[in-house]
Amino acid sequence: MANTSPKFGGLVVASLAGVVGTKYLLGGALASVDATSLSSVLVLDSVPVTFAVGTILGLVTGALVSAFVLSRQMTIAVFLGVIALSAPALRAADPVIVVESLGMVLSVLYLLVRSPVERIEPSNIDESDSASRHGSTLR
Repeated sequence: MANTSPKFGGLVVASLAGVVGTKYLLGGALASVDATSLSSVLVLDSVPVTFAVGTILGLVTGALVSAFVLSRQMTIAVFLGVIALSAPALRAADPVIVVESLGMVLSVLYLLVRSPVERIEPSNIDESDSASRHGSTLR
């Protein structure tokens, strides 16, 4: 079985998911404490939905960073879902939501073309030329 490692593009997408997810978690926490609600920090003007979206984006971040095999499909589905849930704020032309949605659309386009995970095959070592065979103490 091959080992997996995240690519640089996958880490960039993970950072976008992490920043947006953190924004929603902190925005939901602030909205639950204060009676005012900002459209740029709430999803569908609902605190529970905002916490759920923030948590799911955190899971996507973890999947991308840990190079989970299905992280590509998971990220595409979650980003499209967040964009769909942000439609009211997009229609209101909230600049924060527009910029993060644009970043998510570009990330989805990237993920449709490239995988964020690379497979690392174990190297084949020729035992006849190995340093331990020749008496080297380096290990």
